[in-house]
Amino acid sequence: MAVLMATLVASVLDLAYLFDKLGKPGIWRAIAFEPIVSGSIFTSALLAWLIVAAEASERTRWNVLVAASIASAALTAAITMPIASAMGVDQVWQALMERTKPMPPDWLRFIGRTAHLSIYAFLFIAAGQHLRQRSATQRAVLAAQRAQATIAREVLEARLIAMQAQVEPQFLFDSLVDIETLYRRNAPQAAQDLDRLITYLRVALPRMREAGSTIEAEIDLVKAYLAVVTSLHAGRPALYVTLPDDCLAARFYPMLFLPLVQRAVRQPSGEPPASIRIGISRIGNQVVTVLRFDHPAGCADDTELTRVRERLAGLYGGAASLDCEEHDATVQLTMRVPAASGPES
Repeated sequence: MAVLMATLVASVLDLAYLFDKLGKPGIWRAIAFEPIVSGSIFTSALLAWLIVAAEASERTRWNVLVAASIASAALTAAITMPIASAMGVDQVWQALMERTKPMPPDWLRFIGRTAHLSIYAFLFIAAGQHLRQRSATQRAVLAAQRAQATIAREVLEARLIAMQAQVEPQFLFDSLVDIETLYRRNAPQAAQDLDRLITYLRVALPRMREAGSTIEAEIDLVKAYLAVVTSLHAGRPALYVTLPDDCLAARFYPMLFLPLVQRAVRQPSGEPPASIRIGISRIGNQVVTVLRFDHPAGCADDTELTRVRERLAGLYGGAASLDCEEHDATVQLTMRVPAASGPES
C-alpha cells in the first residue's frame, strides 16, 4: 500500500510537470514511463529498508538506511535505463527539453539518475522508519500502561485482603464486652452469642488468602455478621435477602458489600435499624445489588462510601457504580458490577 500510494503521488507530480507539454510528440511515452520508474524505486527502497532495518543497531541505523537508499536507487537506475532506451524515452526527453547537445555517456547518466532517485528513496525510507519507530513507541507505552494497571489492580486486591484481616476490631471488641456482660446475667444466651461470633470469624478469617469471592459467599458473610449483631440487639435488624439462582456463583470481590452493611448497622442513635433488605438481580451484563435500610441522612458522603467507590473504580474502572438515594428516611444503596461467573484464583 505504501508503494502504491508513493507511486501515485510521484506520478501525479510528474504529470503536473509535463502538463504544459501534452501536445508534444512522444509525450505519452514519457508519461507512461514515469510510473515504471516511481514503482521501481519505491519497491526497491521498501525491500532494502525491510532487509537492513531489522539488522541495524540503533546507533548505526541511519547510516545503513542512507546506504540502502543509494543501493536501491542504483538498482532502479540499472533496471530502468534499458527500459527507457527500448521505449525511446531518452530521445523524447531530449526533444521535450529542446536540448541540442549530445546525450552524456551511460555511466554519467547512471550516476546522475542514481543521485536523483536516492533522494526519493531516502524520503520514502525515512517516512517508513519514522512510522515504525512511532508504532514501536506506542506499543511500548500501551504495554507499560497495561503493566501499570495490572500492578495497581494487584495492589488494590492486596489492600482488600488486608482489610478483610482487620475484621472490624471495634465490632469484635464491643461484641466480646457485651458477651462478657451477658455471661453474668444469662450464661446460656451468652454462650449462644459467642458461638455466633465464632461462626462469623470462621467465615471471615479464611478470606484473608482469597483475592476473589462470589455473591453467595459474601451474603453468607453478611448473614454471619448480622447474626452476631441481632443477638446483641434484641433481634435487630431483621435481614431479608432475595438472591436468585443465576446470581449465586457470580463473581464479587470481598470487602465491597460488607462495609455497606456495617455502615447501615451503625446508626446515630446507637441502635441498628429495624430491618435490612438485600435484593440481587442480574440485568443484562451486570449484577445489581440493592441494599435498603432506615437511616436519617444515610446518603451523606463519608469515608466508607468513598472507600467503596474507590475500590469499585480500581477493580472495574468505569464499568461499576455505587448510587445512594433517600426516600422518607429510608436509604437505598445500589451497586452495579460487571457479571462474571466464579471467583478468580
